[in-house]
Amino acid sequence: MRRELLAWIDDRLVGRLRDENGIWSFQYEPDWQAFALCPQLPLQSGPIVDGSSQRPVQWYFDNLLPEEGQRHLLAQDARLDAADAFALLSWYGAESAGSLTLLADGQHLPPGDRRPLSDADLSRRIHAMPQLPLTHEAHKRMSLAGAQHKLAVILDEQGLQEPVGAWPSTHILKPDHPHEAFAHSVINEWFTMRLAGTVGLIVPAVERRYVPEPVYLIERFDRVHTARGWQRQHGIDACQVLGLDRHFKYQAGSLERLAELARLCVAPAVTRTRLFNWLAFNVLVGNTDAHLKNLGFLVSPRGLALAPCYDLLCTAVYESRAFDQQRWPDATTLAWPILGENRLVAIDRERLLDAAEALGIKRSPAAAQLQRLRQRLPQQAQVLLEQTEQENQVLASARPELRSRFAGELRCLRAIKALIAEQVERLA
Repeated sequence: MRRELLAWIDDRLVGRLRDENGIWSFQYEPDWQAFALCPQLPLQSGPIVDGSSQRPVQWYFDNLLPEEGQRHLLAQDARLDAADAFALLSWYGAESAGSLTLLADGQHLPPGDRRPLSDADLSRRIHAMPQLPLTHEAHKRMSLAGAQHKLAVILDEQGLQEPVGAWPSTHILKPDHPHEAFAHSVINEWFTMRLAGTVGLIVPAVERRYVPEPVYLIERFDRVHTARGWQRQHGIDACQVLGLDRHFKYQAGSLERLAELARLCVAPAVTRTRLFNWLAFNVLVGNTDAHLKNLGFLVSPRGLALAPCYDLLCTAVYESRAFDQQRWPDATTLAWPILGENRLVAIDRERLLDAAEALGIKRSPAAAQLQRLRQRLPQQAQVLLEQTEQENQVLASARPELRSRFAGELRCLRAIKALIAEQVERLA
């Protein structure tokens, strides 16, 4: 059986993706000379064909699809086999993670447009989860990588909208995690991302809304506004950079991999520093889910550059007494070990500085940066908590039905603030 999809970035044809009896290949169009989609798919005149053990083409494109239960849910909604990645890409390729649009030969997206997304419609879709994906009634079939429920939307002065046809999305929307074990994930991610921005990490703009269910919105860093309107920028995750199957997002994580990622970037020294800041921040805030698919990169004719940080949460709080759990701190583990140790409680100042040296950063500047993070995080967490309380008071005065929801969210934030204080002390 032979199947083919055409890969586009906006109105430019990049190449052709083929599946012939289970063997995937990709061939760039002769006119496409801008950049390679990833280091493992270099620009060349002939096709790049997967082998029996190394499958860079399939792994790259498979990484565009959701993971775990989300993949099964989307497959069920489209009446497709969840194991048939090519069929899923064919069905959901009109809006993907990154810049690519995947269409059949001769197929074209209708002219770009957008449709309002009301609070009532969004609330109804949230209530239909997890039996139906958030994208079930979307005007555009879309595939967003990750394990959470997501929806690609447009957010501007006209409010919240859904893209139609060729119009690109500008934001990613996520509701609260449907499982009680990860309650208040919207406020958790919003708070942690805002906190990251206050202490020097580069992050996209984020906001929270209530429809009345809480939703988290993050501006897409792989979009840019030009005189022609919104344009797609090519973005990939670390698994795609390294040519890894999505299943290795945890076990392939290591300081060696981070160093390799930095070497592949056009500004390796700057990238090493940013990666160390990301690593230290994750340890200090208790983000134990910092796997390789949670690192993004932008690709351009100039080369590879580390993208703004995303998917920053305090996941360790869900293992604490605040959520009726007892794993924190002794049994809480990281997504991957730092110099052989994956227990968060065992990651102290010296181990983090050893990690900095393993990344190629001198100990003295790394120690200074770690100290700045330790000093600023508790202060900024308190400031942000107080700002959140003030914002809630304003919102609740107009919408009193939100008061009980705010109470639960603030309990979560106070637990996060306490956990950060513990980590700051541990890394003294």
